[in-house]
Amino acid sequence: MELSNKKYLLAVGCSHMAGSEIEGAGYTNRSKTNLSKAWAGQVAKELNLNYINLSQPGGSNEYILRTTVEFVSNWVAQGRDPAELLVVIGWTTQERLEFTWEGKHVHWANGSNPKMFAADEPTWDFTNWFKALQLYHTDYDFGFYRRVIGCITLNSFLKMYNVDHIQVSNCARMEGHEFKHFKWDGLEHVFPTDVFYEPNESFVQKFENTHKEHFTEWFHADETLHTMYAKEILNFLETNNE
Repeated sequence: MELSNKKYLLAVGCSHMAGSEIEGAGYTNRSKTNLSKAWAGQVAKELNLNYINLSQPGGSNEYILRTTVEFVSNWVAQGRDPAELLVVIGWTTQERLEFTWEGKHVHWANGSNPKMFAADEPTWDFTNWFKALQLYHTDYDFGFYRRVIGCITLNSFLKMYNVDHIQVSNCARMEGHEFKHFKWDGLEHVFPTDVFYEPNESFVQKFENTHKEHFTEWFHADETLHTMYAKEILNFLETNNE
């Protein structure tokens, strides 16, 4: 990894990467304050990089994979230098799903209330669809498998274009023993441990027991924890800087 030639930091993740509720409890939107004070924003500021944050509160791992591939593909197609990009990926829980309805992208997570979507789009009624997703789309084993495949796929794609990047788990850590339990020795062999910060830990779970007072009801970290994690990420980047 070469940091000296970087000009832009691209961050893609869920609400934890978007800094949801840093501005205050209930403020989960992609506000300027939330985005800038999120740990990715603090890393970009410390490295003096232009900051692009495409993180989507409620976003799924498929959204993270798709959005990153689209952005980098367009960047390269426009003739821009991929060496100027530092990509930071923050994976989320495995049950989430992105789907489209009436030309719009909708982000579902286990426990999502369909009334929340009807508030903005009165004609939308996802009640039965969400019930089906809770029944058929929350299998932990297959969700974990899809997440690992995403980590490996994105690593290969970014390295193919010589884009330096790091990956973290923003929430829902991936336990090392799960590879053995699910008999995925082959996947463990190609997992991107070289660019993955603390593969068996997550941003949220790292602090949830020792710093409970710094989390909101929705388990979003405050600015203090984002600052602490940003320092860890900066150290990881410096350690891997060639």
